[in-house]
Amino acid sequence: MNTDYDIVIIGAGIIGASTAYKLSVLNKSLRIAVLDKETEPNKHQTGRNSGVIHSGVYYPKDSLKSKNCIDGYHQLVKFLDEHNINYKLTGKLIAAADESEYEELHRLYENAELVGLNVEYMDASQIRNIDKSLVSPKGFFVKETGITDYKEVLNKLIEVSSFANVDFFFGQQINKVETEGSALKLTTKDRVFNSGKLINCAGLQSDRVYELVTGKKSPVTIIPFKGEYFKVDPELYSSDVPIYPVPNRDFPFLGVHLTRMIDNTLKVGPNAVLSFDREGYDGFGIDLKDAGKIIANKTLFNIAKKYSSTVISELLKHSSKTYFEQNVKKYWSEFDKSKITGYTCGIRAQATENGQLLNDFRIEKAKNQVHVLNAPSPAATSCLAIADTIIQEIEF
Repeated sequence: MNTDYDIVIIGAGIIGASTAYKLSVLNKSLRIAVLDKETEPNKHQTGRNSGVIHSGVYYPKDSLKSKNCIDGYHQLVKFLDEHNINYKLTGKLIAAADESEYEELHRLYENAELVGLNVEYMDASQIRNIDKSLVSPKGFFVKETGITDYKEVLNKLIEVSSFANVDFFFGQQINKVETEGSALKLTTKDRVFNSGKLINCAGLQSDRVYELVTGKKSPVTIIPFKGEYFKVDPELYSSDVPIYPVPNRDFPFLGVHLTRMIDNTLKVGPNAVLSFDREGYDGFGIDLKDAGKIIANKTLFNIAKKYSSTVISELLKHSSKTYFEQNVKKYWSEFDKSKITGYTCGIRAQATENGQLLNDFRIEKAKNQVHVLNAPSPAATSCLAIADTIIQEIEF
């Protein structure tokens, strides 16, 4: 079957669906297709998200993460209101474990003020007013934070776009891409899609899609990091306020945090452990294709050298629930490994370039194509703003 479109988007996660939605609103005459290799949505990063609506507190003012997160926060809340999707604006606490973290806590506080967020320092007694089992001596509260269910957000984006001028095709993995003049011919197992423009929002597979489409080596390589969450009894914590530790400034992960989900589930996590399978959610299996590229990536050596203590800590959090428990008890005394009632995990698509982890979003333009090559957290919060950023790169 041969089908013609103005724009084909590869990847029906929250970034791909947001871009399709924004395009359908921008120009109702555009013919848009969104292709996804999975048979249904929410199989990867969007469907395994912690549900936090982020504020942008961690990111430098002029970075893509900062610009898109702050703008995306406001756009997302408006979208949630318009479509009656359940959410709560709870604020969040960034909690220092001891005096050794005060300097970084203050740096984050100053950055939050610089980007225009509403923040307030809290002492130990104020922190205990959130919940009596919180034991941090100092922290600060960020007003612009909330919780929602990003699976519902994605489903609504697909629903609304499908009523407009967007066709979603699931179970359609691209096997071959050919260039015919200024157009692209994309072949799946049972269809051919002809398109004038292409947007790559393939997440964990974005670098491979880039190479398939352009015929060139991707400027980045995706390394997958597995993040594990433990469910605990929701009665152990009396507040809806998420609690975050002070993160390692240079390591692009926010640390093990405490989050009450919108369905009242209480989760502690995630850690950040290297995975040798980009889609290995069950156990710690090895995909030979993925493992080969990961082992050959010099970023691993640099990470081990620069963040040796952090790497060891994350491995211990994975292999030892006792060590995991000790880290959480630095700010929440009620956590006990014996009280774990369930487990979930996700895999973060972390881009690397020239042996380094990329800390900012990365969007590349190539001829009639736009490639989203690095969009980890806070991409879900930022999805509608990222869509605007992508569309700015498209020449109509």
